[in-house]
Amino acid sequence: MNSRSRIITPHTGSPRPEPIPNWSTLSRADQVEIHNHGQVITSGCIDMLAMDGSVLWLQQDDGKGRALFLHSDGLRVYRRPVKQS
Repeated sequence: MNSRSRIITPHTGSPRPEPIPNWSTLSRADQVEIHNHGQVITSGCIDMLAMDGSVLWLQQDDGKGRALFLHSDGLRVYRRPVKQS
């Protein structure tokens, strides 16, 4: 090995959230993160979802209450991986 060699190790941390461009594929009780311009603005559990995926209600983590999000606002939703027990 020389000074320019590097060892690549597989990612062993927790699974990354999965981006969901089509909100109609989400389900009630999915755990998600809402991103705006690459920053997480909130996270929680989907409470209600329009059938066409245009709107979702999120029960936010940490007791922040329920909030409405519109797909047309350009927000990105990432589904959190289900934790294995």
